[in-house]
Parts: sequence; structure tokens; C-alpha cells
Amino acid sequence: MIPRGDFEIVSLLARRDSRGLEMAYENYAARVRSFLYRMTRRDDLSDDLLQVTFLKLAEKGAELRHDSDVRAWLFTVARNAYYDSLRLSPEIGLTDEHLNALPLPTKESDAELMLGDLEDALAHLRRQDRELLLLIGVEGLSHETVATMLHVQPATLRQRLSRARARLLSELERAQAPLGKPHERTSA
Repeated sequence: MIPRGDFEIVSLLARRDSRGLEMAYENYAARVRSFLYRMTRRDDLSDDLLQVTFLKLAEKGAELRHDSDVRAWLFTVARNAYYDSLRLSPEIGLTDEHLNALPLPTKESDAELMLGDLEDALAHLRRQDRELLLLIGVEGLSHETVATMLHVQPATLRQRLSRARARLLSELERAQAPLGKPHERTSA
């Protein structure tokens, strides 16, 4: 379902009215940046990729169909910008191993501890699993929208999502295991 404000955003963008870009930024920038940060774990790169995403909206926004889902469009562009950055600059060290080695924010309250455990488990997943769980579980994009973004059939997406959820659960269980008991990380 397309958010109600998207019709106004698309209408303004079609007229090349800067208020459309401003509304899109107000409505979606924080969520897109959060997604990018969870994928890169780098503030500087997240900010750069967010800028690329909104520059693309400024450039192509007038071409959006009247019934476009701006949020899904922005996440698609952000995701593509992220993968482009990996292809174009492999020296920036964004392998899963590098990401897993980065420190997570410190945790203080019980809620922050639980959220921190989840963030840690997400950080230890493969990039593709983390991406699926963030787009569907955190950002609330529909299975159909994400399947379109990834250029896969909905059934394939459901299988991948099921495996990603199982790996996340395994990571959470591993993190909760007693310290004296060795556990191996899952990989697939």
C-alpha cells in the first residue's frame, strides 16, 4: 500500500517543485540512513550514500509514475548505491568480516541490552540476510516490493527470508549461550 503522502510528493516532484524533495526527505531520510548505516556501519559512507539517493530523486523524481511508492523507490536506490559502492571501491573494506569486527555502540538499559543483542546478531549475519531482515522486518516493506527490488520471485524471497530469520535466531541463541560453552558461528 502506498503511503498517502506519496501522492503529494510525486505530484510536486512531477512539477519539479522543490517541496516534493523536501517532503520526501522529511518523511524518509532518517529511515533510509538507518538502513544504510546498518549495512555499512560507517557514518561517513551512510551519509554519502544517503546524499546519492536523494540526488537521484532530485534528478529522476519528475519521471515517477503518479502511483509510485516513494519509500520503496528510495530504498531501492539506496540499496543500489550501496552495492555500487562495494563494486567501485572494494578498498573501503566493507566485507562482512570487516563489518563484524567493528565495535557496536555501548548498551546501558535492559531495553538497550536487548536491542544491542539484536543489532549484534544482525551484524554477524551475511550481508544478504541482514538486508532482507532490515527491509522487511524493520522498514516494513512488503514481500512483493522487496522481491521486485531484488529481481526474484516472491516464493524465492520467502525462502531466503525464512533462512535469514533462522540464521538470526541461531545468532541470538549463540549470544545467549553460557560463556563457558563454545559455539560456532553459522555460515551459509
